[in-house]
Parts: sequence; C-alpha cells; structure tokens
Amino acid sequence: MTGATGGIGLAAAKRLLAEPKVSLIVGARAPDRLPADLAGRLEARSLDLASLASVEAFAATFADDPEIDVLILNAGIQNVSDATSADGFELSFAVNHLAHHLLIRALLPHLARNGRIVLTASGTHDPDEDTGLPPPRHIDAAKLAWPKQDPDLDPRRMTRGRRAYTASKLANVMTARELGQRRPDLTTVALDPGFTPGTGLARDYPGPAGLIFRFILPRLVRRTARVSTPENSGRLLAALATDERYAGLRGRYMAVRGEALIETRPSAVAHDDALAARLWEDSARLAPLRTAPPQVRHEPTPVAAGRG
Repeated sequence: MTGATGGIGLAAAKRLLAEPKVSLIVGARAPDRLPADLAGRLEARSLDLASLASVEAFAATFADDPEIDVLILNAGIQNVSDATSADGFELSFAVNHLAHHLLIRALLPHLARNGRIVLTASGTHDPDEDTGLPPPRHIDAAKLAWPKQDPDLDPRRMTRGRRAYTASKLANVMTARELGQRRPDLTTVALDPGFTPGTGLARDYPGPAGLIFRFILPRLVRRTARVSTPENSGRLLAALATDERYAGLRGRYMAVRGEALIETRPSAVAHDDALAARLWEDSARLAPLRTAPPQVRHEPTPVAAGRG
C-alpha cells in the first residue's frame, strides 16, 4: 500500500490491520517514523514516489516475498509550487500517476491469481462533477510531465497546479480501465473518495489558503452525499481491497456517496479506449522498467482485443 501514513490511507490501513488474516506492507519515505497507530503493526519499506529509481528499488524488495493479494495505490499530492520530481517531471503527475504506473508494471508478476489493484482517483477528473477545481484539458502524457511544452498552460501557478492534480486523477481512472483490458484476470478499480477535508492533500497550498484547507475547512464543511471524512472514505477503501462483494470488478470506477460505495460513470474522456491505451504506452516510455521483471507466475487470461 502507498499513502498509508495519513488521511484516508491511514484510516484504511487501521481498518485492514483489524482484519485477522491481513499482513500489510507499506511504502513510506520515512519507514522508521510511522504514525503511532501503525508502528509495530506492519512492515514499512522505503519508497519515495517522487523518484522512479526509488519505485523500482521498492518493487525489487518483493522478489522473494509471498504473492501479493492486493495492491492499494492511495498516495497523492496536489503540487501548486511548480515543483518537479527527481526525474524532472511535474510533481503531481509524477507522484500520482507515473510512479504508480511503474509500480503496477513492476509488481504485476508478483500478484496472486485473481488479485486486486485499487487506485485512489478523484471526482475532480470529471468536468461534469463541478468540484470547484479546474478540470483536465487533455490527457497528453508528455505535456503533463513537462507542462512548459503545453501552449495552453495556465498563467496562474495555483490554477495550473490544481489542474495538474485533476489530470493526474484522470490518469488514475484511465489506468484502472486499461488494466481491466490488459489483465481481465485481476480486479482493477479506481475510487473517488469524495470531497474529504482534513487529509493533508492541500499541504502545499501557500499562506492563508493552506491554513483554510488544512484546519478551518474540515470544521466548517457539512457532510453530504459527496462530502466525506477520512475515516469514512478509508473504511470504504479498505472494503474495496478485501470485501468479496467487489471481487471481479474490471476497470470499474466506484465513488463514495454517503456511507456507501456506488459504481458510477467517469468522465467521457476516461471512456475513450484509444486514449487509455495511448496513455498506458506513453507512460511506460516516460517511466520505463529499467530492470527486467521476473517471469509471470500466472498466465494472464487472453484478451480478445489483443492489448495484453
């Protein structure tokens, strides 16, 4: 699991650890400084999602481990400072999408038959959701990785940072959908956790905006069907990972609505199969596997469309 040390991920991790048969491994930038709720209850391994080399090093530690039943890709940031990753990519796209895309490809050979992959996405990817964040204009991987190549780049730093975030969430949804085509033997699902104040997602916001989003908004926002809490969304994220009701979902998009998960339709762009396939291939070129993965333990179910 990534993103287990705070917010929705921490709530999900605590839920998972309450299950009697769960053995949880998390990737963390500081494995020796876990939250008190997690310390001593799981295994933490070093992982910096802002570095593709770190992602591959983390994946390599699973070479001799038992098979992975569930891969939960929950970590996310909202970079509004024009920061870049260790590899020179826009930071939100690098962490939220490229690092997880690489981790999926590196760990696919280690997934158990009928395993699950759950990606935390966001309703902000869909222009029709009217979330208050600027929606994606495109899903061109090169322009998202190197925004200065985009002639339509927003002039305001806050706006372009928030749009980079929503585009990375669109990439998460499309990755889950494309995985459903490439690996129909696996459960693959993207989650919209709803608007969830208090997760630390806006920790990069400067000045008063940062204080409002981190400390004031969680106290003022009233719960609705589309407004959740870290505990509620974390509970439902854990359910997606373990509950038999969600086994067999293939490329689906589930949303937190009140106390429940419902299947909903993502944006029109997310339904473009050709764009999803192109995003997968372009992402693989931007974040290549530099070490050959081990042999697949299970032969994947053949895909009629030939995109395996």
